[in-house]
Amino acid sequence: MTFEELTSIYSVELRSNALSEVRRDLYPAMTTLYREQISRCDVLAGKDPDSIMFDGAVSRKKNIQKYMKMVAELRMKKIADMAVRGAMGAVNNPVQLLTPEERTFYDGTMRAAAAQWSIVDGKKSAVVPDIVRVTAAAEAPPVDIPEDEPFDEPVSEAVPEEPQEALPDATAGDAQDETQDDTAEEIVVIRVLEDLPRFSGPSRDYDLRKEDVVRMPAVMARALVNRDKAEIIQVTL
Repeated sequence: MTFEELTSIYSVELRSNALSEVRRDLYPAMTTLYREQISRCDVLAGKDPDSIMFDGAVSRKKNIQKYMKMVAELRMKKIADMAVRGAMGAVNNPVQLLTPEERTFYDGTMRAAAAQWSIVDGKKSAVVPDIVRVTAAAEAPPVDIPEDEPFDEPVSEAVPEEPQEALPDATAGDAQDETQDDTAEEIVVIRVLEDLPRFSGPSRDYDLRKEDVVRMPAVMARALVNRDKAEIIQVTL
């Protein structure tokens, strides 16, 4: 899985009330992506913890974890609604769209919902429709989304809009736009003073050459300025 694929899944889930079809190994793939980014951060920290490459890798790691949790939250809410409808008699729930981990969550929620519904439905005991288990569910190992550092703001109903990733080729004197989401920090404009190696930012990659003009998070811009590799441009209207 790539970061772009993860943000695409989030975008689809956010824009629809229906559960979308995702890869069967969604949760292991998200976890692997996050752990790979942690390893990348460790390597860069060992080389130069003050480098702009390390700062960008850390920001990317935080974004990956944020999107993992937002995707899981959106899908859990939809699956819980499906389970309640199933407990109340619905027979057209799209359970084929569930991953093995989500099917386990759906089955347990549906049983609990059926027991609760039976209290007002006039039945002596809950009746849960027979469920055909997904074979892979029994084979899939438990997947835990690793905890790193807490978010500055908790995920809520008002989740941020999806950042649109863009990786334009830099040309001398042309501005490159930095993708922003609702949680982005202050953005500044800089002029690059020398060719730089390719590095990752919070939501895009940078391939900068001397005299390029680019917008980027202030913390990353200041790191370049402090190393005499760029200068901040004051934009006036």
